[in-house]
Amino acid sequence: LLGLALITDQLFQLLPNFDEFFGPGGVAPAGLHDRYQLRHWRWTMLFFNTDDPHVLYPAFALWVLATALLLVGWRTRLMNVVVWLLTMCWVNRNPNILNGGDDTMQVALFLLMLSPSGKALSLDSWLRRRRAPGPPGPGYTVAWPVRVIQIQLCLIYLSTGLVKLKGEGPGPFKGTWWDGTSIHYVFNYLIMSRRSYVQWPGPLPFWVTAPMTYLSVWWEVLFTPLVTNRWTRKWTLWFGVLFHLGIWLTIEVGWFTFYTWVFYAVWVPDSFWKRLDDWRARRSRAGAAAAPVAATAEVAAPAVQVETSFSDAKR
Repeated sequence: LLGLALITDQLFQLLPNFDEFFGPGGVAPAGLHDRYQLRHWRWTMLFFNTDDPHVLYPAFALWVLATALLLVGWRTRLMNVVVWLLTMCWVNRNPNILNGGDDTMQVALFLLMLSPSGKALSLDSWLRRRRAPGPPGPGYTVAWPVRVIQIQLCLIYLSTGLVKLKGEGPGPFKGTWWDGTSIHYVFNYLIMSRRSYVQWPGPLPFWVTAPMTYLSVWWEVLFTPLVTNRWTRKWTLWFGVLFHLGIWLTIEVGWFTFYTWVFYAVWVPDSFWKRLDDWRARRSRAGAAAAPVAATAEVAAPAVQVETSFSDAKR
């Protein structure tokens, strides 16, 4: 899912605006952000700081190729490191176009790089099963990467919710998230809103935007206890899916929604994969049992003839 989100980001968001984002006549010619980047330890600027198209386009093609190989799971661990390094180079090349989605993507790539990626759902796993003698047995792996990624998602929501509740005014319990006006102002923020407030089918009244404000911020703050409880986990995660879908439909924040959805994959229960395995096993057994009757007759007929000839020879 991470590879799919990244490669669609590359092809549908970055590539159509490539010259404007990275070219010499764009918004970030080489050298423009050197001082800022190096002051903040953006170390990839030391060996990737050019706006020469003859360098940029092959480097971008290499980035896309490495992401495609990560997506299908060929040499997964190596490709994960290569994609992470190339992503850091391109992310630090132009900080003007970054948003929260890029931060989420960098965190996901880093955590996956430390994880045993490629153990399943990959070409690496398929090739290992093909080469292994005998029928494939159950596969096991360490559990800590799943827990680390789950904790990371909880921290993202908790820190975001607490910052919102902190507000910007003096004193506690103040700000747009406390008075219920935050979503109203988001819809009126023309820099990031996908459509003007007057383009909505009728003005959204405050009694609609205020509950949306309170529900979203307290869902973020309480995400951790809600998702760790087995009775509320499913509804919490489905609310998150719809929550981020609403963000993507209303606010221009790049691929933030899709990169956050990537983290939801580690919450898929093992019972889902068990049902998937059982379904594949049933299909395999059904295919083996559905051999054509004619093929069976063709195999059986020569066997009868051989038995007859042996019987004649014995007599």
